[in-house]
Amino acid sequence: MNELEKARIKINEADQKIAESFEKRMKAVEEVIGYKMKHDLPIYDEKREKQVIERNLSFLHDEKLKPYFKDCLNQMMRISKEYQNAILHQGIYGYQGVRGAFSQIATSRLFPSGQQKSYLRFEDVVLGVKNHEIEKGVLPFENSTTGEVGEVFDLLYKYDVKITSFYDLKVDQNLMGIKGSRLSDIKKVYSKLQALEQCAETLKPFDFELIPYANTALAARYVSECADPSIGAIAAKESAEEYGLEILMENINSSSDNVTRFIVIENECLKSGDLIMIMFTVNHESGALAKIMQIIADYSLNMTSIKSRACRNQSWQYYFYVEIEGDLADERVQACFRECGKHCELKIIGCVKGES
Repeated sequence: MNELEKARIKINEADQKIAESFEKRMKAVEEVIGYKMKHDLPIYDEKREKQVIERNLSFLHDEKLKPYFKDCLNQMMRISKEYQNAILHQGIYGYQGVRGAFSQIATSRLFPSGQQKSYLRFEDVVLGVKNHEIEKGVLPFENSTTGEVGEVFDLLYKYDVKITSFYDLKVDQNLMGIKGSRLSDIKKVYSKLQALEQCAETLKPFDFELIPYANTALAARYVSECADPSIGAIAAKESAEEYGLEILMENINSSSDNVTRFIVIENECLKSGDLIMIMFTVNHESGALAKIMQIIADYSLNMTSIKSRACRNQSWQYYFYVEIEGDLADERVQACFRECGKHCELKIIGCVKGES
C-alpha cells in the first residue's frame, strides 16, 4: 500500500465520522426548530451564530486551517438555516396568481389539506421552493390547445428545481359578468390571452372587444371590482364563486378536450420513477442533436417527447426538453446520461412515478 492509498483510508475514516456527527447535529437542529416554532422565535440568531463559530474555531489546533474551517462552519450554519426553513414551511404549497386561478384550483386538488401561498410571478414560485419558503410549488406546464408555457420551461432551465409529479386539470372556460348583467350587455371581455384563444371560435358570432389580462382569475376580480354590466371575464367557475360573478355562458372552450398539465416542483429529485425529464444544449453544428438521439436509441430507451426552446441572450442557440421512459435508479439510464454528457450540457430536471 503506497502513501496515497494510506492517506485516502484516513480521509475515508474521517468522512465517516463527519457523516455521523452531521447526522447527530441535524437531529439537534430538528429539536431547535421545534422549540422555535413553539415559542414563535426567528430562525436566524446572529449573536448565537457568531458565538458558535468563535467557539468551534477555538477547538482547532492548526492555525493555518482556521480560515478553511471558518468557511466550513459558515456553510454548516447556512445548511442548518435551510433545514430549519424546510421544516418550518412543510405543508405550504405555492402557486402563481390569485384565488380562483387555475393554478390555485390545481393546488387545492393536489394538496386539499395543505396551506397555500400565492405569488405574483412564476419565477417567484420557483424561488419560493429554492429558498424553502414553501415545501412545493405548482406551475402550469402545457395546455392541450395552446401548447407549452414557455416561461416555465425557461425557469426550469435557469434554476435547479425538480419536477416530481404531473397533474392534468380539465379546463372549462366560462363567460361571466356582474350579478344582474345579461349576455346582450357585454361589450368588452377580459381574460388571459391563452384563454381568449381557447374560446375564439365560440366568441366569433359576438361583437366583443377581447382584451388580454394578466390571468383569468385577475380578470374576474377586475370585473367584480368595476361593477360594470358591460364588461365580462373568461375564467373558471371557481372564479365566479370567489368574486361574486354570474356565469353568462358555460364551457365556451372551442375544444372540449382542453386540459392543462401542471407540474409540482421541489428541491430534490425523486430517486426512482417511470418517466425522466432532461434538458440539454448542443453545439450549433450539423448532426449534434442526431448524435444525442442516437445515444438514447443505442441504450434502448424510449423517448416520448422532445421540444426545443431558444436560449435567452444567446442568438441561434437552443435547449431541448426531452421525456424518457425509464427509472432514474437504473444503471442503464445513468450510463446513457453519462455518454450523452460527453457531447452536450445535460441537466436532469425531474422524475415522476406512474400516472399523475
